[in-house]
Amino acid sequence: MGPLLRRLASKLAPGAALLLLAAAADAGDAKPWSETSPQIAEQIRRGGPFVTFVVVPLCSNDQIDCGSSVAGRPGDLSKNIYWGAIFGQRRFFERKNSGWTLLEVTRPAPGNDDPLLERVVFKRRIPLAPWSNTADPGATAEQIVVFQAVHGAAVDRAVSLFWTLATEGGRVRFHDGPNLRDEPIHVAGYAGHNRLMDPGTKLPPPPTPERSRPIPSFVVACYSEPYFGPALRLAGSETLVMTRNLMAPEGYVLDAITKALGENALRSDVRRRAVEGYAKWQSISTTEASAIFAPLL
Repeated sequence: MGPLLRRLASKLAPGAALLLLAAAADAGDAKPWSETSPQIAEQIRRGGPFVTFVVVPLCSNDQIDCGSSVAGRPGDLSKNIYWGAIFGQRRFFERKNSGWTLLEVTRPAPGNDDPLLERVVFKRRIPLAPWSNTADPGATAEQIVVFQAVHGAAVDRAVSLFWTLATEGGRVRFHDGPNLRDEPIHVAGYAGHNRLMDPGTKLPPPPTPERSRPIPSFVVACYSEPYFGPALRLAGSETLVMTRNLMAPEGYVLDAITKALGENALRSDVRRRAVEGYAKWQSISTTEASAIFAPLL
């Protein structure tokens, strides 16, 4: 959806604006999600990887109820509900037969108080055909997903890091065996507590025109659409998956979303697969799960 349409919608009454944006979204549902970011497909056609970077502030019982005292220790990588617990991001992607291969794990040096506690990099092979009409049968490309765990007490840092990536873009360096790689980030994600729901918390200001290099984004957190969505779109970041209710931002949701993105699915199918993944692992109906994820805009 282009910036001109968004500017027009911003001048309308809220109800009319929502109808306009939803109608435009429906019209674009028959196209791959990357249609509005053709440079991504071009890079993949040329042999580059598709890279998603997800910021994960660990759950903190000082902010929300994380389910137990152990699950809500904001610096406990092994037990935190959003990281090392059974449905945490790292552990879920590391499970047997996940389809993902762990490439690298990095942590700050001992004694370092850096709130960026751990970063993990995963990869898998994806079909090239959804990205290229001229791909040979059986041709594949590479998908990379990076998760950055942030100490729960530094959730503001996590929000700022995500916002910067979504509005300014970025690159990521990591080791792949003996090789040090430096790759552009194509999609920015956030999975964790919605800090903007806490009184007095706001997003950073949009970047200056010189720094503005927005990339598509998604926010898997409670009520992310009303809190993050308008600001992200105004800054030029297309929102791929957002929410409209309380929810659990766990690994199965990120697995569904990142796999759909890696297969260049239709925008509606990216949302559908998030809904289906949530319904499956939460043991609820798809109707109930669909009520959690915001309509496409």
